[in-house]
Amino acid sequence: MLSKILISLDRKYNSLLECAKLREIYKNSNISKSSKIAKAFKGTNLKNIIIEDYVYIGPNAFFSSFDKIIIKRGTIIGPNVIIHTANHNYADNIKSIPYDRKLIKKSVIIEENNWIGDRVIILPGVRIGEGCIIAAGSVVTKSFQSFSIIGGNPAKLIRQRQNIEDYMENKKLDHVYMKLKK
Repeated sequence: MLSKILISLDRKYNSLLECAKLREIYKNSNISKSSKIAKAFKGTNLKNIIIEDYVYIGPNAFFSSFDKIIIKRGTIIGPNVIIHTANHNYADNIKSIPYDRKLIKKSVIIEENNWIGDRVIILPGVRIGEGCIIAAGSVVTKSFQSFSIIGGNPAKLIRQRQNIEDYMENKKLDHVYMKLKK
């Protein structure tokens, strides 16, 4: 019985701690109040993260935000997604091996209404066009045009979305999933 009480108290304490962390994240960043960030989110520089309206960031996401990360309206990001905006210098005039202290920084831009699956990794300099779907476990090393369905390691174009007319109609009606869910 005592162990159940202690477990319950621990959960409540951790829940309160998580709420306090999330309040701090919202307060010190450019994240829309209509967006939702799930528990255990981490970012290296919150000032470099811009999240527009009705975005969802799943649990345990990590944003290495040495440069800008811009996530536009209506994007859904699954759990355990990692976004990097910097890489170590390993090629040009290196001062040590395997790499030196210099960071090569490039922003990541995710256009509106994308669906990014569980455990996706997005690397520096990537731009994801509007209305894309990224399969779970993908490693995105390059940019993709709007309405692409991509997957793999490295991520490749699987095909273009077929229902663009439906997409555009829902966009016109402002049928954004996180907005409708409220």
